Amino acid sequence: MQPIIFIHNRNNDYLPISLWKARQSNPDSEIVLIGDGQNAHFSAIVKHVHKKDYSVSANAFAKQFKNFSTNPHDFELICLQRWMILEEYLKANQIENCLYIDSDVLLFDQIESDAKRFSAFGMTVAGISGHSNFISGIATLSAFCRFIEYSYKSQIEIQLLEEKYKIFRQTHPGGGISDMTFFTEFREANPGIVLDIAEPQERKMFDITITYTKATIEENGIKAITWKEGRPFAKNLQNAEIEMRSLHFQGDSKKYMLQMANIQDFTFNCLIKTNILIILFQKIWNKLIGK
Repeated sequence: MQPIIFIHNRNNDYLPISLWKARQSNPDSEIVLIGDGQNAHFSAIVKHVHKKDYSVSANAFAKQFKNFSTNPHDFELICLQRWMILEEYLKANQIENCLYIDSDVLLFDQIESDAKRFSAFGMTVAGISGHSNFISGIATLSAFCRFIEYSYKSQIEIQLLEEKYKIFRQTHPGGGISDMTFFTEFREANPGIVLDIAEPQERKMFDITITYTKATIEENGIKAITWKEGRPFAKNLQNAEIEMRSLHFQGDSKKYMLQMANIQDFTFNCLIKTNILIILFQKIWNKLIGK
């Protein structure tokens, strides 16, 4: 069984939802949280390791990184660093295959059948995002990391990124150069090794985001979801059912996570309430020490 891996800084109210749901839907898989001291208490339900122990490449990259985005510097930096952290963790633990998912993604079934379906590809994306990334052999992930690093290698490459950013902003009010930029360019440069799993296959797909409804019927601004034996289904524009192997709650849509997770468990409810108190304590402590 390949591991399911999260990388997450600090703590928040939705992190335990995604961790618990991954554990619930994949009881035989190792669930790994590569995190920090503020989320180390989740070692009670998953394997927790410290990000700092797998950050040699990420720290070196931080010295070269320049932000070409309206999003904060640290946000865009960690979105790129996470792939280097993941690569370092996999190499250190001699792991070839895994599923990396963002902490705002819910899984609703075991992933082994999906991993087999996607095994001919080195990595996966959902749309242009790596928030649900099946790694099949570490070579493709390593090549992607070097692709990112090369893009900041010298002033010449950085100037190219700056020009791309200027062109991007002519037609976009926000955003900029991000890991989605590099996923798109890496796929174009290496056809056939990165699969888009947001394209329905065998009437199953992984979610781009719950608010992305261009190809499905929507209700109140999100995908209209029906449930069968605890699994979510959407309908495409031809009214055919599509099994959603995941749901992704980007941005403000995180408010739907707890409801959609549909977890009826006393221990889980205790975890959620305890984590709210921990978050409050962490905020007070950080304020006291001037963070």
